[in-house]
Amino acid sequence: MNQTIKKLHHLSGIAIALFLLLHLTNHLVALGGPQLHITVMNLFRHVYRFWPVEVLLLSCVVFQVISGVILVFKKGFRKQPLYVVIQVLSGLYLSFFMIYHVRAVLLGRYEWNVDTDFYFAASVANIYPEKLFFIPYYTLSLLCLFAHISCVHYIKRTEKLEKIQEREDATKLRKKYIKETVGICIAGAVITGLIMIAFTGVLYEI
Repeated sequence: MNQTIKKLHHLSGIAIALFLLLHLTNHLVALGGPQLHITVMNLFRHVYRFWPVEVLLLSCVVFQVISGVILVFKKGFRKQPLYVVIQVLSGLYLSFFMIYHVRAVLLGRYEWNVDTDFYFAASVANIYPEKLFFIPYYTLSLLCLFAHISCVHYIKRTEKLEKIQEREDATKLRKKYIKETVGICIAGAVITGLIMIAFTGVLYEI
């Protein structure tokens, strides 16, 4: 049962990651200005707002949150390596973020009747006192996303080491996997910084 949940959690995570590839690319484009961001968003929306895709993504988000919490309680924190603790903590924050963020987007679309475009997200990151919450909220969500991805990457890679009998080869591979993991974290920090620069009015007035 536990292995089935883990496998489905991983598969739903891949589906969400494909969406996030478009979503974060869209956010990075905001470095060129709000209008460019909106133009690219309208293009990408043909993909992820196609109703079967949107239903699938929302289902994956719900399953990610529920299965993630289940796996956390099953695994626990006691006597776990640091990368597992980071994976768990980042996953818990991402669960909170997905619930809050998806709820806000759906309310914006169906209750408040506003376009959930660049200004929907950027406005709250530029108004006092709202920005005191939303700047850390957005920043931490991005950092946790890349921390979670890097930990999963490391765990998946090191699973192969159990099959390697030569100790020297295993040590070399472990060092390689650590470098890859650190590289994902560094790339994530850079992407986070660039997106927050675009959304907090550093380059242009919002």
